[in-house]
Amino acid sequence: MSRNNKRARLEMSSEDEYEEEATTRPSSSSSSSSQRAVKIQPDDDGSYAEDLERVVKAVCRYALSCEYKKKTIRRDDLNKLLSEPLKKSLNLLLSQAQAKLRHVFGLELVELPNLKEKSNQSQTQRHGGSGSTQTEQTQQQVPSFSQAIARPSGGSSGTYVLRSILKEEYRTPDIIERSTREYQMTGILYVLLALLFLNGQNMNTEDLNGHMDRLKLTKTIHGVEGINTREELLQEFIRDGYLRRSKLPDPDTDEPQFTYTWGPRAMVEVGHAGITAFIINFFGDDLDEDTKQGLSRKIFKQAGYIQQR
Repeated sequence: MSRNNKRARLEMSSEDEYEEEATTRPSSSSSSSSQRAVKIQPDDDGSYAEDLERVVKAVCRYALSCEYKKKTIRRDDLNKLLSEPLKKSLNLLLSQAQAKLRHVFGLELVELPNLKEKSNQSQTQRHGGSGSTQTEQTQQQVPSFSQAIARPSGGSSGTYVLRSILKEEYRTPDIIERSTREYQMTGILYVLLALLFLNGQNMNTEDLNGHMDRLKLTKTIHGVEGINTREELLQEFIRDGYLRRSKLPDPDTDEPQFTYTWGPRAMVEVGHAGITAFIINFFGDDLDEDTKQGLSRKIFKQAGYIQQR
């Protein structure tokens, strides 16, 4: 294909088109247009500066499309979208895409952690027991209540998601309209994450089902669009990366038993400090900072952390 034809195809991705697509729900066609937009030819001087902005917009569209579908954004997939001369500039493209996502959409790319089972976990924790006592080797330091959400260690995963960076005052229903289903699912998810965190950061099937029964989230669920059973509810959280489920060996029952823990998306979107703030909100709005700090320390201790010395 001639360079002129490629240029004509790229011009379809105009500034107006970008702004329109960016403010609507991305679809599979958005990903397709992103793939076309990044296949460029060098400028007359041998550089790619003329098309860099267009490529950055294509990366933004691809990221928004993945986030709408709750798919992870893989570094390898981003590499596949780029022509060979631009692959060496992926970090630059991601940096500029990050700036545009923050400025235009109030979102940022954040890398998901590698959530591998810790080899120093106690037997009770690995098998989802209700005990939260840990040995000194497995205990960790309690972050300050006011500390920013920390990203768990574990090495690079090469996968990303988009996370909101909007201030709380801009997340009100008057500004951001959400569906009833989204409110329902978010509320259920935060309660489950809080229960898991307070239970030593994991829980087995029997204990989780017991808590969900008390929350009226029984085997049959009514009132949540697209969700008819408890298993469907959990499967959606697992598929979206908010929960992880590991099968337990040799269960004592006929049905398979699992251990539930936080998923990677929960770690970066909510975080331990975030879920602690959520729990403390139930104690009312009149708490002073010292009281909040005290509650925070108790919550983290219950989750298996120790106080910083």
